[in-house]
Amino acid sequence: MRALNELIRSFQSNRPGVTFALAYVPADELRQTLEQASAGGQLPSLFFGPSMWGPELLQAGLIRDLSDQPIEQVKAIVNSLAWSQVIQQDHVLGLPVQLEGNVLYRNRELAPVPAATVEGLVESSRGFRGTPAVGMNVDYGYSTIVPFANACGGQLIQAGSPPDLQGTLGPCWLSLLQELSRAGPVAFNTDLDREAFRSGQAGWLIDSTEMYEALAASLGEAKLAVDPWPINEATGEPLAGYVWGENLYFRNGMEPAQLELAWEFSTFLLSAESQQSLSSPVGAGNLPVHAGTFPLVGVYGQMYQALLGGISRPLDPPAAEIAEILERAARAVAVQGTSVEIALRRALEELADV
Repeated sequence: MRALNELIRSFQSNRPGVTFALAYVPADELRQTLEQASAGGQLPSLFFGPSMWGPELLQAGLIRDLSDQPIEQVKAIVNSLAWSQVIQQDHVLGLPVQLEGNVLYRNRELAPVPAATVEGLVESSRGFRGTPAVGMNVDYGYSTIVPFANACGGQLIQAGSPPDLQGTLGPCWLSLLQELSRAGPVAFNTDLDREAFRSGQAGWLIDSTEMYEALAASLGEAKLAVDPWPINEATGEPLAGYVWGENLYFRNGMEPAQLELAWEFSTFLLSAESQQSLSSPVGAGNLPVHAGTFPLVGVYGQMYQALLGGISRPLDPPAAEIAEILERAARAVAVQGTSVEIALRRALEELADV
């Protein structure tokens, strides 16, 4: 809030007649608060929210489609990953202001050296056998494992298409999951991996950049690192995580003059100077969406570089049945000892019936 207040004062120095009323709402209360405010006709002109909310907010009529605004000027200065988080078909759902996503955290005390390859990560993790710690508790939930296909040279999920398990991608992806399961206990959509890492009982953790402050508070900043994604030696390609963001949304139904002012302020927040201010650890500590080069240091720089190699999380996720099929295939090879060939055949048969 402090960094945002400073930017507001800077904006007001050129627009002295403009006033702002700021309100902070805890993340777990934000969606309900926005819906209640909208029902009462009190929705703010601008509000921050996760990128995955955009399609539903537009469908509900809470936010304005910005496709009639001079978006090319903004698109030209924004990182393509961040820009993907405001685009749904022909709609522009908002403006991106912050990058977020999954990265590979490391406890420097337990694992002093980064793992350059997937095979190296597995072998380093197996070195924890006979100790109270593990190399990595691996969560094989859909949103974690799908972008791993990057290490096989492709993307498992493309917008509007079924999962691409044909050709070499499917067997490579399942073989990779099978190999990674040797790094430590495998779970599905739990917090067991996070709890083990926060308690100092795991060397690595795949988790969101949003968890950095909590992890640093548990372990201490000096122990915490974010590593480059390990490379799959078979392909020469790295693992990757999903990337999403925080967007600035425009209330639907604003008067033209109010919309013009909101656009002016929002694009001011996207300037290189504003993004630098917001990305400073003594400011908001945001990971910038501006396409320029930012001298981020320490773990902020490590997170930022990891995200730049990530995979954009689809704003229109596939049906729940598809996620379940992919998780069943992952469970088969990683937990149940099923061969890659059999697990792949079952998954293709199930996908054909969706």
